Order: sequence, then C-alpha cells, then structure tokens
Amino acid sequence: MNEEIIELRELLEILLKRKLLIIILTVVCTLAGGIYSVFMITPLYKSETTMMVNGAKNMTDIASSLDLGSINLSQKLVVTYGEIVKSRIVLEQTIKTLKLDMTYEQLLQKTTAQQLGGTEILKISVEDEDPKNAAIIANKISGVFVKEVMRILKVNNVETIDKAIAIDKPININTALNLAISMILGLMAGVFIAFILEYMDNTIKTENDVQKYLDLPILGLIPDHAMVLNEQGEPK
Repeated sequence: MNEEIIELRELLEILLKRKLLIIILTVVCTLAGGIYSVFMITPLYKSETTMMVNGAKNMTDIASSLDLGSINLSQKLVVTYGEIVKSRIVLEQTIKTLKLDMTYEQLLQKTTAQQLGGTEILKISVEDEDPKNAAIIANKISGVFVKEVMRILKVNNVETIDKAIAIDKPININTALNLAISMILGLMAGVFIAFILEYMDNTIKTENDVQKYLDLPILGLIPDHAMVLNEQGEPK
C-alpha cells in the first residue's frame, strides 16, 4: 500500500513539474480545434422534402387502401421510388432546369432518398454549401420525380407532405464538440510527453534517486553554498 502511495505521489510530482508544458499543449490544441472548426471546414446545409406514396384519390380509394395488402404494396413502392429519385433522368432534368454547375455524379452525391421507417413516406434530402440552393434543388427533384413516375408507371400516387425549406444550421460543424475533443487530445498529449521526458531524463537529482537507481546508502549531503545562512539569516 505504501509503495502504491509513493508511486502515485511520484506520478503527481511529474505532472506538477511539467504542468506548464501540459497547459501550453492543451491551450494550443484547443485553439487549433477552434480555428479548424471556424475557418477550415466548409459548412454544408441539408434540406428535406417528404412525400407520401399512396394510390388513394377519393374517400372510396382511401377506405380500400387501408387494408394490409395495399399498405405493404405502398411500402414496397417507396423503395422503388427512392431509386427513381436518384436516377439519371430525374437528376439530369433537375440540373438542366435549374442550370446547375454540376454533373449527375456530383448531384447524386448530394442527394439521398430513403423510406422513413416502415412507413409509406419517402424523404428526399439534398446537401449543399448554400442552404437556399439545397431547398431549391430538393423541391425541384421532387417535382421532376412526380412527373417521371406518372410518365414511366402511368400512375399518380405520390403527394408532397412537406416542401423543403432553407435551414441555416450546418450539419457538419459542431464547434463545441470539436473544442472539447481538441482540449482532451491536447491534455492527453501533454501528459504523454511529460512522462516521456521524465523517462528519458536519467540524471540523478536527489538522495532518493541515489537509493532508488544506484541502490547505495547515503553517507552525507553537501549543502548548497547559497543556502547556508549565517546567524543573521543571510547567505554567507
């Protein structure tokens, strides 16, 4: 138990001796994390539009569509429609209509279409560096998609629930989290370097080091001349 207390005390002494190094590294890493979050990351914004896949157009259709078979069919159609959203014919028409300066592949990377849970709802999402453009593109894709469904499948069973709106909050930047991670990494780096420097320092500084590393008895100590005081309390 005493040995554990001594070892813990030695570890704390190492940290206190290198505290300036640890503080500097922690501050530098935290500042670097803040600078990276604010100036180095290009913000991305996401806009989403949701659509309902259902063939019901009147009260009679609605009643008949509530049976389990119709619901399962609509849910399966959502998966198919998600692939149509990302098809070349839909995205290239969107690029041409909005005169976007991007290729089909680039717009495809920005676009996702997925089913919400096991529902009949299809969510179309677009990411862009401009929140307004993200909303415009998402709404245009949904419009082109509806027309292509009518043309290809000869059905009109898709209704828009919510149109996409511009959201000014970036989805890829979390300054508080980046600062916290940077601070923790800086602290860990400072502690690690402090122990490495202490491990590499093989000089003997105290009588305890003589006993610990050389296993030799202490016969006497030579005091520092500057610390020898006269009767008046002044250095001799």
